[in-house]
Amino acid sequence: MRTLGLALALLVVGSGMCFADTVTVDLYGGWNFVACPLVPFDPDPYSVFSGIDIDFNLFRWDAPSQGEVYFEPDGAFGNILLGEGYYLNNISNAESFSYNGVPDGVPDGSGTMTDMWISLPGNQLDGTNAGGWHLFGQPFNHDTPTNGAAGTGDNIWFTDGTTLKTWGEAVEAGWVESSMQYWDPVGQGQLILTYEGWGDDDTLRAGKSYWLRTYKDNLALIIPAYNPE
Repeated sequence: MRTLGLALALLVVGSGMCFADTVTVDLYGGWNFVACPLVPFDPDPYSVFSGIDIDFNLFRWDAPSQGEVYFEPDGAFGNILLGEGYYLNNISNAESFSYNGVPDGVPDGSGTMTDMWISLPGNQLDGTNAGGWHLFGQPFNHDTPTNGAAGTGDNIWFTDGTTLKTWGEAVEAGWVESSMQYWDPVGQGQLILTYEGWGDDDTLRAGKSYWLRTYKDNLALIIPAYNPE
């Protein structure tokens, strides 16, 4: 399994090894839970969300403190990151936002995409090893099914740094919840993603973000460089 941390993806950007690409993420009036599926060349929120009123309307989730961080001018929101989930109150009713970034999957010189690791630290302030809520973004500009041939969540993986488990195995081990929550921006309501067939979807969608509950600290979610083409 070929893997690369998101920090290394930023190093690739700095080295100038990748060509530019452009992505457009659709928006609806009201709340939108979005991901930025390309590493942006300019990660400043005003640049990525150009034309959108993001002041006090854009939020991210800080897993170590289990609290939300809202965007304000000169605040501590930080840059826009691949793999991060965001929720945006689209009060301007803009239809989309677009930005330039590294091509899908941070491909190497041969065009091979990179598997993406997303940190799931859990609550680092509660003095326990009980995990917590995380809001992550699909880090690819294509859809990724959670199921492989076995149909047990075996197309995405979790690790504690020592052991590698499929989603189904991680559920059985008590590491993570068996479902994720995502947002329907059209109906303005919550939907459920599972690998077991009873939810609303079983595929991580490009440009979307997802809530995931873990029950153990310091895990990582591994999303493979599945290419539908």
